[in-house]
Amino acid sequence: MTILVTTANGGVGRHVTAALRDREDVRFLVRSQAGAEALGPVRGEVVVGDAADPDTVRRAVTGVERLYLAHPFATDQAEAETRLALAAADAGAHRVVKLGARAFTGPGTVVDAVTGVHRVITGRLRAAGVPGLTVLAPDRFLQNFVFSAAEIAAGTLADPGGAESARGYVDTRDIAEVALAELLADRPVGGEIELSGPEALTLPELAARFGAVLGRPVRFVEVPLDEAWRAPLEPRGAHVVDGLHALYVNYHREGVAGLGDGVRRVLGRAPRSVDDFAREVLAPAIRSAAEHAG
Repeated sequence: MTILVTTANGGVGRHVTAALRDREDVRFLVRSQAGAEALGPVRGEVVVGDAADPDTVRRAVTGVERLYLAHPFATDQAEAETRLALAAADAGAHRVVKLGARAFTGPGTVVDAVTGVHRVITGRLRAAGVPGLTVLAPDRFLQNFVFSAAEIAAGTLADPGGAESARGYVDTRDIAEVALAELLADRPVGGEIELSGPEALTLPELAARFGAVLGRPVRFVEVPLDEAWRAPLEPRGAHVVDGLHALYVNYHREGVAGLGDGVRRVLGRAPRSVDDFAREVLAPAIRSAAEHAG
């Protein structure tokens, strides 16, 4: 079989790539030559090009039987993912594992662009009869806090998600392992698979858990969704800024989120904990940052 991995350097895709880099039957789609270099050595084929380009899509999907489908949040996300999945299905693919997002269900929440685009894409693929569709619906990624490693090391976890909001923060390694299991299994679970960590934590609780593992106090600081928050994001465009704003407002409004059982259902084990992430990912990132700074 031939597997196509899109967004191969993404937050989840990089782990999928790491697991499949020694297989000859895997094709990796990246946007640029820099993205190809970032992949590192792989035995399979690397296709360089934009998912918006029909010729690139044609080259990427030829002979593909299984597809890992992901795309960065952008104005063209729905069109790009739909185009790739439909082209892969037309080329003979009989399994698509799509990276989506957990939908908000609490009172007062609305459909935001960040999570809502996945409903649009999934609806299109189902309406088109795309075969073997698995949709992964994870909660907030723990690995996103690596970008704040320096601030966390200094004792502050700053976030606009709201002090009362409790999420099932999920390790992207777990998401990737579920994606791989669905891609490679003879009989995948299929359908929509909700993914979270083993417990719902507020941001103050998350900060305290990070601090306990790191051996230093870490406190949560609320980031207001004001112009100071918006200004650094503006170069990414109004679509991204407004989408993220609505996403964080939904975190505030939903409050305590339900937990997903997808890791256990697919992998037969409990999801990685916040402590696992802090010890195995966050602490090494902090040490690496300190070494480079020194």
